[in-house]
Amino acid sequence: MTVVELREVTREHGRVHALRGVSLEVAAGELVAVMGPSGSGKSTLLNLAGGLDRPTSGGVTIEGRDLAKVKDLAAIRRTSVGYVFQDLNLIPSLTAAENVMLPRELDGVRSGRARAEALEALAEVGAEEVAGRFPEELSGGQRQRVAIARALTGERRLLLADEPTGALDTATGDEILQLLRTRADAGAAVLLVTHEPRYAAWADRVIYLRDGRIAEANAVRLESAR
Repeated sequence: MTVVELREVTREHGRVHALRGVSLEVAAGELVAVMGPSGSGKSTLLNLAGGLDRPTSGGVTIEGRDLAKVKDLAAIRRTSVGYVFQDLNLIPSLTAAENVMLPRELDGVRSGRARAEALEALAEVGAEEVAGRFPEELSGGQRQRVAIARALTGERRLLLADEPTGALDTATGDEILQLLRTRADAGAAVLLVTHEPRYAAWADRVIYLRDGRIAEANAVRLESAR
């Protein structure tokens, strides 16, 4: 089953063509890595796939819903899409558990249930011990785990990760990729932006972007790093 589909998507920012006619499908249970040089359109692709941006032309669907026809994209993101931002976007005034709870509370889930789900997600990523700490009290790896826990809460079928191993040591990076792989194996569609072949090796497919276009798709899977 296709979870997210981009159809001939173009994104222009003034005279800059960030993406040029990109088509891509990611199915349930699949982890797809997106690679390419800086400025090739990787983050733009992720933003469009998650409804954080709208294409200049072309279309995007998530679980069969055409995002061009959806008025409340924020609701789609809260219920269907988990996003691990490159800069994490944790709220400094909230504890780790509160950061993870927030999207669920905004979607109308009662506080007690949202907290229980947050603690479960933190345990899943091995960060349950930091639930009551604030982001400034956490290491880089711990903050990354909290950000991933926030993306895992609820029943989201699409997980988008923009360089989730940035600034992490190799061992911690491997653990993060194991989490993403496990979520894909459990039935989610995962789209990973990375510049590291080591981490792309966890994917089922690797897509290479260059100058806003797919230069190579359906590449032979790299030798497993596991």
